[in-house]
Amino acid sequence: MSPARVPEDRARSCGACAVDRPRGVRLLRLCLPSLIAVLVVAPPVGAVERRVVVGTDGRVALAIAAARARTTAAAFAARFAATGVVECGGMRGIGQLTGRADRVTSAAHVFFDEQGRSRAERGRCVFRATTPAGPVEIGLVPDPSTCGSTDPYAGDGRHDWAVARLVRPLAGITPYAPAGAPRIGQTILVVAEEGGERTIDSCRVRDLKPGARGDLEIRTDCVGFDGLSGAAYLTDGERPRLIGVHVGFRSRHPGQAGPYAEDHHTFGAVVGSSALGRATTAAR
Repeated sequence: MSPARVPEDRARSCGACAVDRPRGVRLLRLCLPSLIAVLVVAPPVGAVERRVVVGTDGRVALAIAAARARTTAAAFAARFAATGVVECGGMRGIGQLTGRADRVTSAAHVFFDEQGRSRAERGRCVFRATTPAGPVEIGLVPDPSTCGSTDPYAGDGRHDWAVARLVRPLAGITPYAPAGAPRIGQTILVVAEEGGERTIDSCRVRDLKPGARGDLEIRTDCVGFDGLSGAAYLTDGERPRLIGVHVGFRSRHPGQAGPYAEDHHTFGAVVGSSALGRATTAAR
């Protein structure tokens, strides 16, 4: 894998040494001095959050973003209602309805642990979202056949995506549709839950790294933090579309803000030409 990443990350490199960390996170120290990659699987409740800032921290509450866009908080909440929280086997991440009302996209490492075992073996998997009628919680079933990898900590980050099935369709929310191919410099939005509050980040695609099978890693200057894994990279506009899912970050100084660089950025798996795009639009 490339320099360092956190799933938020992981790495594959000769001489890489992986150290299991508490809170479901694997920390990877690579041959390059002090370069840290992290897969940020959502931490257990009460854990201290890590935050990686590329440039400046532009995340704001959804209501503030709505005011800046000269619309109402209610309109913005409806626009991004497809985003929710995934909990699986004691771990937490972000997921979103994508393509259809019973499919949730997220990062594979939200559903599979460092040994490639399903987190569902350790506890129930659920998706929490807010509909016009109020908050809902629906059972979620991870499907290895619609995951880019069932051993995400050991593989290529381009394949750290998953499509899980809800036990029943979720009515009242419009799923995100997959977007077309991203472009370098494109503005993207990332919606997540922080401390019980919905926040949004407006950031940019900084680079695209194709893999042998045509899948893409998207590198960004978005803020990264524990619990962001699986959040959608969305197009800007009144009808946001899903480009990819957030995987992690790579950094030599994860606790200190710095400009975008090969050794300081966040990244995810792109949806589109990859199998992820095909999985979310499979036969209904």
